[in-house]
Amino acid sequence: MSDIVHIPFHGGEILAAQENGKPRIILKPAVEHIGLDYPTQYRKLESKSWATVGLVPMVAEDGRTRQMVVVDLRTFLMLLATIDEKRVSDAARPILVAYQNEVADVIEAYFTKGSVANPRLAQAELAPMAISFDDAMALYGQEYGYDYPTPFFTAGLRLAGFLRQGGCVPRRKKRKYFWFNGTSWEIRAWALPILFGEFDNVIRQFEPLPWAQLRLDDGAAERVLPVKRGES
Repeated sequence: MSDIVHIPFHGGEILAAQENGKPRIILKPAVEHIGLDYPTQYRKLESKSWATVGLVPMVAEDGRTRQMVVVDLRTFLMLLATIDEKRVSDAARPILVAYQNEVADVIEAYFTKGSVANPRLAQAELAPMAISFDDAMALYGQEYGYDYPTPFFTAGLRLAGFLRQGGCVPRRKKRKYFWFNGTSWEIRAWALPILFGEFDNVIRQFEPLPWAQLRLDDGAAERVLPVKRGES
C-alpha cells in the first residue's frame, strides 16, 4: 500500500508515491496538468516497449484505497520527450517546458532529500538523472523507429553547436544540458527532447543527400554541413 505524496511544482503539484524505494508518478493528474488528454497519453504508453506502466493501490485524500495508474520516472521523462511544445495550448506551454526541464530533479530531490528546493538555485547540489549517448540513441530508435549509430548522433549535435569537435565534450555554453559523471559526459534526462529536436533539424538538412553513403561514413556529416562557430 502506498500513500500519495504532493510535490510542489510551479504553482501546482506532482502527485507521486514511492514503491520499492523508487518514485512512481501518478499519470492522470500529471498529464492533465500539462493540458494533455489522459486517455490518449495512456494508449500511447501502452504501445511503447520502453514504457513501464502499472497499477498501484493508494490511499486517496478521502481515506479510500484506489488502484491508480503509475509510471516510473524514466517512462514519464520519455513521454515528455515525445510531446511537442508547439502542439499544446499557450496556457499549458510554460508548464510543459518546465516539466521537460526540471521535473526529474524535483522528484528526485523530494525522495532523496525529503524536500524540494528551486532547481535553478540548487542544481549543483542535486545528482541529476543522466543517460549515456548510446542509451539516448537507443531511446530515440525505440520512439521514432530510426536506427542511427551513436557517432552520427554526436556528429549532429556538433553541427548543432552542442558539442566540441572530437569526442563527446559539450561546448562551455551548452554544459547545462549535460552531466559529467567523473569519467565521461552524459545527457541530462530533461534535455532529451531538446537534443532530439536539434538532431532532427540536422537530419532534415541531410534529407536530399545519399543516406546509404552517409551511414557508412559517420564523419561525412561534419564534412557536408558547416559546424557552428564562435563557441568553445
